[in-house]
Amino acid sequence: MENNITVEGIASLLEEWDDILILTHANPDADTLGSAFAIKYAYPEKNIDVCCADIIPDRLSFINKGISTTLCEKEYAHIVSVDCAELHLMGEAGRKYSDRIELKVDHHRTSTEFAEYNYAEETSGSCGEIVYDILKQKDRINKDAAEVLYAAIASDTGCFKFSNTKPSTHIKAAELMAMGVDFAAINTILFENKSRSEIAALRVAVNSLEYHFDGRVAVVGFSNSMKEENALDDDALGSVNSLPREIEGVELGIVIKEKSAKPGEFKVSMRSGETVDCSVICGKLGGGGHIRASGAAVKADSLNAAKEIILKTVSECIEK
Repeated sequence: MENNITVEGIASLLEEWDDILILTHANPDADTLGSAFAIKYAYPEKNIDVCCADIIPDRLSFINKGISTTLCEKEYAHIVSVDCAELHLMGEAGRKYSDRIELKVDHHRTSTEFAEYNYAEETSGSCGEIVYDILKQKDRINKDAAEVLYAAIASDTGCFKFSNTKPSTHIKAAELMAMGVDFAAINTILFENKSRSEIAALRVAVNSLEYHFDGRVAVVGFSNSMKEENALDDDALGSVNSLPREIEGVELGIVIKEKSAKPGEFKVSMRSGETVDCSVICGKLGGGGHIRASGAAVKADSLNAAKEIILKTVSECIEK
């Protein structure tokens, strides 16, 4: 897509605007939340609220600091979305404000234009890096904004080990660290601390693991009944997403999770190595994202039926 606004232009708009609602994507991660709250914290004198269609996971509560992100009936002068490639990824919030979003800031390869001002930079490892550049224009990065920006950047780059990490990523992270961000504590929360429920989820994931295409593809799946039998909530499943791809010889890792609130609809998360483009596969399934990490959703009568749909699409893509 072609951007119709620059980083400098976005910074100027944020300086001018007040009474802003910032929309994140559903199933929130540290990047979308950190990007949104960085803007809020950077402008303490302005009325800025953040809205997410789903509940914020406990482990990410250090980002919103107890501030509510639930959808309300209040009217806002300006609507902004961050880290959202498509309208539908915002859930109910996207449907409510679909024709009112003025500014979109994103970093996904499959991004579409749905706002008045659209800015998407797919070479950026995280949306947080773009927000960093925006806030830096007017010297707006304070300690609170720096903390959540570091979380956003570290999260989407896998603590700086993913291939989307660039020299500039490290430079930005270093500048945030220099502002006094407790990066060790943030990294511990994001990458090390696991609840007993998360460990239980990993156990179930290993037991459900399947290999396909001569071991190049590994699949893990959770049905709602599996979650109920093992007392797993959706938050506990977040730590499973990278597991299949971490197995030696696996080029594509797939995690399938039936949605608790929508039985028969399965969330698909993909991670890949150098030879597979996740965004192409997920794009064929109605989703999208990055080359090495993408997502989608499929409807099916069962977990096995969902696997068949997904693996058929994988076959069409990787055999080419």
